[in-house]
Amino acid sequence: MKYQHVIWDWNGTLLDDGLASAQAVDRMLRNRNLGSITLEEYRNRITYPVIQLYYEAGFDFTNESYEDMCEEYFRYYKENAAAVSLHEDAVGLLSWLKGRGVRQHIVSASEYGILVAQIVHYGIRDYFDTISGQKDKRGDSKEHLARELMASLDTHPEKVLLIGDTIHDFEVAGHIGAQCFLVSNGHCSEERLLATGAPVFPNLGALQQALEQEA
Repeated sequence: MKYQHVIWDWNGTLLDDGLASAQAVDRMLRNRNLGSITLEEYRNRITYPVIQLYYEAGFDFTNESYEDMCEEYFRYYKENAAAVSLHEDAVGLLSWLKGRGVRQHIVSASEYGILVAQIVHYGIRDYFDTISGQKDKRGDSKEHLARELMASLDTHPEKVLLIGDTIHDFEVAGHIGAQCFLVSNGHCSEERLLATGAPVFPNLGALQQALEQEA
């Protein structure tokens, strides 16, 4: 196996929650008479840090705090939790990598406590050596978390693969020197992902096929 470590993004990559996220943002927009947003539109606009999306949508930061907005988002997101699941090929790929001795990690922009609770809920905690999440719900850049993980790994960056679903994942991989594979069935549109120049796959099953060919 070419890679010794795989760094996973969580939301949108392993967890199929793009629609739940788009619906939460849509409700926030409607509450403020700022229009609405479809899943397709959300996938064309999502960015990190997430605060930029709210700025561009016209949210009034003089009368509302960003922290309150984040709490509102998570409240609506939780209401859709029953419709959220792992992507179809997620467990199969996690198992395949584990069977080949690849150490796996999660680096996420999600708040750590929420992140761990979700991972445990879906019964996949044992696949990961480490889990890194944010201290709050702001959805800020996770670059510092990736750098901290990379510094702790006794390996060359070319032996590390980061798998994600956003432009930010591609940027983080570049900052730590890791290879990057992206999937286009998460939070970001295929067109935007292809513009990064990274390999883009329609789902984790197709990504696994590519890894099998490299092995």
